[in-house]
Amino acid sequence: MSGRIRYLGFAEEAFYAETPPPEAEVMVDIASASLDTPADTQLLYTGGLTRGHRIHRPGFYAPSGGIEFAWDVDTVGWFLKWALGGYKFTPGGGEKEGMNLHEIYATDEAILRSFCARLGKDIFEHTFSGCVINSLTLNTEGEYCLLSADIVAAKDSKGAIRTLEAIEALLPKAYPLAFHELTAAVIDPSSDISAKVKSFSLQIGNNVSADAGRSIGSRYPRRGIAGARDITFSMNYYYEDTEMLERLWGDPVGPAAGGSEEYGLQLTWDGGDYGKLVITLPRAINLQVQQQPSGRDEIVQSISGRAVVGTVILNDDSEVVTDIACALENGQDDMGSEEEES
Repeated sequence: MSGRIRYLGFAEEAFYAETPPPEAEVMVDIASASLDTPADTQLLYTGGLTRGHRIHRPGFYAPSGGIEFAWDVDTVGWFLKWALGGYKFTPGGGEKEGMNLHEIYATDEAILRSFCARLGKDIFEHTFSGCVINSLTLNTEGEYCLLSADIVAAKDSKGAIRTLEAIEALLPKAYPLAFHELTAAVIDPSSDISAKVKSFSLQIGNNVSADAGRSIGSRYPRRGIAGARDITFSMNYYYEDTEMLERLWGDPVGPAAGGSEEYGLQLTWDGGDYGKLVITLPRAINLQVQQQPSGRDEIVQSISGRAVVGTVILNDDSEVVTDIACALENGQDDMGSEEEES
């Protein structure tokens, strides 16, 4: 095939680094991708016969890198599920008729769900198996809502590039979301803060180390192991009051001995007839709130914060202890699968 054609196809694996890799179930039109081969793949032996290296052997091999694309309500659920782990499906559970409900939340499981990623790179399809999400960012600023995922994989292989017709058959029907389809609210008591938020970014960090999945008997990682989880956010905020500064201080006039005030934060991305995504941070704290004037330019408050573990009530009235909970409504079927032992 001539020309340039770049895409991402993905499917969840039945077990880590499933062989052969599963065929892509969904395709997306990527903005960029750095997921690629590792940098150091050889073991070099430093001996005493020469100053140079005479011997090299195959070394540890773990591809890694990132992907970025404009997301929609049909694709985002997969990445949230792979990043967070907890999942419940309720057919017909959405607010709109015909909509299913997918509830996704963070758990304390250290072994992350894995998936296969197939990247179209103009002349070949670069296939990565054993993919786990090291970090996931949902960024809304000015134009499209972008999803960025940093990935650690187990292996890669070469396949044939897809035709445009084959790719289009697996593209989501839902449209990619834009900045004006995000609203934000402080909860308990409820207060819509959308008119004050100029941009918003949510980060899920899993602190995955490829080396943690390393063992004897294989060049490749045997599992994707997560470390401490970090749920953080940042936003640019209109400077018309000191509400967020006071939450940082924990007091209306200055920093309090008791520290910052906790508050609930809820974000809603509305995909119209295709569904919506609601993300709740049950206990959020501001880590930094700054207002820095420059000449006569507008002062924009720069805010960064973190979610800490709280309690969330799911649709079936069960409670989960988590720092983030996602309620996704769309027409998609159950995304669940039982992970098998590799």
